[in-house]
Amino acid sequence: MSGDGDGSWLAFEAELLRHDPAEWVVMTGNRLLVAAIGFALLVVVLSGVVRSGVAPLERETPVLFVLFSLVAANFTLIAIVTSLSTFVLGRRLETPGEIRRKMGETIDYREEVGAGIGKRVMPVQPDVFFLTLYRQVRREVDVLSEMGLEGRTYESREILSGLVTDLGDHADYVVDVLQRPSSGLKHALFVSLTADYEDAVGRAWHLQWERADEFTEEAAEPLGRLASVLQHLEVASRLFKTVFIESEVAELSRYLLYVGFPAQLAAVALMLAYSAPGAGPPFSLSLLRALVPLVVAAGFAPFLLLGSYVVRLTVVAHRTTDTFPFSSRFSSTGVVRDGWD
Repeated sequence: MSGDGDGSWLAFEAELLRHDPAEWVVMTGNRLLVAAIGFALLVVVLSGVVRSGVAPLERETPVLFVLFSLVAANFTLIAIVTSLSTFVLGRRLETPGEIRRKMGETIDYREEVGAGIGKRVMPVQPDVFFLTLYRQVRREVDVLSEMGLEGRTYESREILSGLVTDLGDHADYVVDVLQRPSSGLKHALFVSLTADYEDAVGRAWHLQWERADEFTEEAAEPLGRLASVLQHLEVASRLFKTVFIESEVAELSRYLLYVGFPAQLAAVALMLAYSAPGAGPPFSLSLLRALVPLVVAAGFAPFLLLGSYVVRLTVVAHRTTDTFPFSSRFSSTGVVRDGWD
């Protein structure tokens, strides 16, 4: 069973990588896997530098200096990150009144979403909650696609066709991702950040109000429902973003300890080996050429892990900086902007 789970997880990561390699590296990919690939590349580079003769390792002082620097840097890094995570998580301490208020607002939001899409009971799992909303988007897009030919002008048909195509393809991909056993809250959040829902809502409003006379009256209702569901997606993305960031900070601190402790032990052990009595290196030159690049790369492992998490957190923060319904991330609103001039 465990082997099947590992295979399913790796297959899921491979699919995310094939879909968008850049997004996988900066956001959607498993951070441990991204850091591990960086570690492997660093080992290859350092081994190549050593074997090429650029760093022959014939003198022990430079090696000891590098090892000492890595040990000191890793102690500082781990101390700073764990202190930061303690501060961030400490901000979650709330009074009973604040907890009740937030719970009430969240319950009201779930009930509002359920009433808007015709479901009396909404899922309590965040990823299934997202999945329900995206399935509703797919249904509204299907309704609008049947009305595409009812536009009385070429421009209105083109705007509606672009809206239906973009959202339909995106919703299909998201539903496929969230139905996988290996997906979870973070993947639901990631896929919601890869589309410009502000632009989609703007186009839906434009068709609903500015071009209402170019469609039959029946088209206004699904356009309004689609805009409402997309707004619910925006709210859900920002609601769960806070939970995600806090969990990422806690996870980063834990993994830094897991990775940093063995890296420190390896560096200290190699430093102590150089203190053995006798002249010359403690091991044969061929063994040192294999061992030193591995230990030095291990010393950089905490920094690689930190970098993988920081990149993802900054991307998530950047893509949620705009306040709905304004958006500055994409330039695909040109077709609507022309109609508003």
